[in-house]
Amino acid sequence: MKEISLAKKAGQAINDYGMIRRDDHILMGISGGIDSIALVLLLHYRLKHIPVSYTLHPMMIDKFNGENPGVNREIAAMKDFIFERTGLELEVMNLPMNEYLLNTDKEKIARTNICFKCAQIRRSVLFRIACERGYTKVALGHHKDDIIETIMLNLFYKREASAMLPRLPLFGGKIELIRPLAYIDKRQLIGYIETAGAPVINEQCPAKMAKNEMRREKVRSIIERLSKEIPGIRNNIFAAFRNPKPDYMLDRLFDPKTRGVKKRP
Repeated sequence: MKEISLAKKAGQAINDYGMIRRDDHILMGISGGIDSIALVLLLHYRLKHIPVSYTLHPMMIDKFNGENPGVNREIAAMKDFIFERTGLELEVMNLPMNEYLLNTDKEKIARTNICFKCAQIRRSVLFRIACERGYTKVALGHHKDDIIETIMLNLFYKREASAMLPRLPLFGGKIELIRPLAYIDKRQLIGYIETAGAPVINEQCPAKMAKNEMRREKVRSIIERLSKEIPGIRNNIFAAFRNPKPDYMLDRLFDPKTRGVKKRP
């Protein structure tokens, strides 16, 4: 898909959820993967073609704490690419994520959703920096497939009918978490970044070293299989959570007191 078409999709999500306003200062979380690179390129492209002005600052959290030579080279290439395409300076913050996760008690690891914990720690760093520096928004590169997978993860593992929100106010509205790629499919981003020739940083997932099982990969595989049998299932799941029917949820008229104190239904 062409850059202008993807930018329009991002713009639609931004407008639908009121993600970006004039003079916003936006801190972008960059992993070095396809999604976050697309986030930088598309927000910068949109900035050049709309009358609303805002500032962008890309930041990467290096889970290897600057101690992995191979990753350092990839980050350097990423910094050069982003600067050449956008004129933006990629800032790198070092964080010993792998050391923290791999030294965690093994029994605790077995009970923990490592992907969630890793993302939670990195987000907390971004939020702290955003608050300290006066940024109004923190933008992440989650796309439509990420939202759909999260919905299914919450259903399967958390017993919740909840989703990953495109826009989420935090700390009493002091900053907001936004996901401008919420309407864009993963496959569209892959084609876009391949055409752009961006140097993508290879995945270095701590969960693969600490725990063989990955819940998100399981759910992704299930959705992929079902998509072959049920055309449009991804869009249907997404639309279902954007157009819920509260009157037909199982909590309606349900009395939890009949189940005893502190028992989850």
